[in-house]
Amino acid sequence: MAPYFNILRVVLAYAASASATTFAKYAACQSTLKPKLLPTLSCPAGTIFVSQTDKNAHFTSVQAAVTSLPNDTSPAYILIGAGTYQEAVNVSRIGPTTLLGQTDHPASYAQNLVTIFNTTFINQTTQNAAILDNADSAVLTVAPNKYAAWTGAGYYGGTPVPIPDDFGCTDFKAYNINFENRAANGGVGPALAFGIGFANASFYASTFRGMQDTMFIGKNGSAVFRKSQVLGSVDYIYGFGTAYFDQSLIGSRGAGCTTAWKGTPNYTNTYGAYFSHSSVVRSPDANPSLDLTGQQTLGRPWNNASVVVYMDSFMDSSINPAGFQIWSPTDPRNETIYYAEQGSHGPGFNASARVSFDHLLTAKQASQNFTIEKIFGGLPTWVDWDF
Repeated sequence: MAPYFNILRVVLAYAASASATTFAKYAACQSTLKPKLLPTLSCPAGTIFVSQTDKNAHFTSVQAAVTSLPNDTSPAYILIGAGTYQEAVNVSRIGPTTLLGQTDHPASYAQNLVTIFNTTFINQTTQNAAILDNADSAVLTVAPNKYAAWTGAGYYGGTPVPIPDDFGCTDFKAYNINFENRAANGGVGPALAFGIGFANASFYASTFRGMQDTMFIGKNGSAVFRKSQVLGSVDYIYGFGTAYFDQSLIGSRGAGCTTAWKGTPNYTNTYGAYFSHSSVVRSPDANPSLDLTGQQTLGRPWNNASVVVYMDSFMDSSINPAGFQIWSPTDPRNETIYYAEQGSHGPGFNASARVSFDHLLTAKQASQNFTIEKIFGGLPTWVDWDF
């Protein structure tokens, strides 16, 4: 009986310390300090454990764990053990799904212990658009099927059939996970860390790293990023849907555009990229030899329904004084777009140098139009606002 009581004593001591020192909803579940025989201690009932090294794991790959989940409306939780996983993860189930990265510092992405990466990229010179799309390079995809997250029109098996607005995933969350596309260290073509379509997803203290086209928010897709990090260079936040970045770091690894947005007014979701209380700066891991002063713009319009708004955000000297830019000298695409800033500050903000189609808003104007409730038509219930 002695071993049993020893384990029980450790469990009780762990539970007491975890509850006293952590704030995040799943902090106790994510902790590495639990007894080895009980990796899912303090996790939601039925949590699946993934690890490449722990013999108590249910699976050694994240995708295998996701594939094992029932395609129903029941909530599902997957705890991912500390480590680096080279794979592509595709989440297509309709029920709420939560991925939890093991960590002892849930408030900080800088101390994440779980990384999921891949090296797939799209060669745009040789790409056959009928069978291959940027989305095929994604490390993480959240969508009802492959074609729902395509940059193109969205197809079933190559047949152009519209995807219903209410089709697909309804609630995906990830905490403390690094998603990286390491394709030849970037610069080789579209190489996504994340893509979503016809689904809702939210991320907490997570990172997304790539170069060109780091993340894609597809048609009828909505994504919220809280206290997270996105790194890239060319159009590295792009899409058709709605993306909201809160208290996050947006970092440029090279010259280019931060956003490239294409509005989709024919779909039911609102659309646009919105940044609140965030930092738009030179990436902390950018090549030290690169002079990125003024080399990054806040965005360019992928079509004439493009919407991008920055609110109360810091901008360093890597941001071009003009702020936003047209698509190209021969294709301005700036007639009906809506680009705006409110409360921008730092060396990268120069009100007198901003382009004419950048709306410089007052705090009152921004609060009347771009609160989270205004953007999503109500406070999204699929977001963990306590984080």
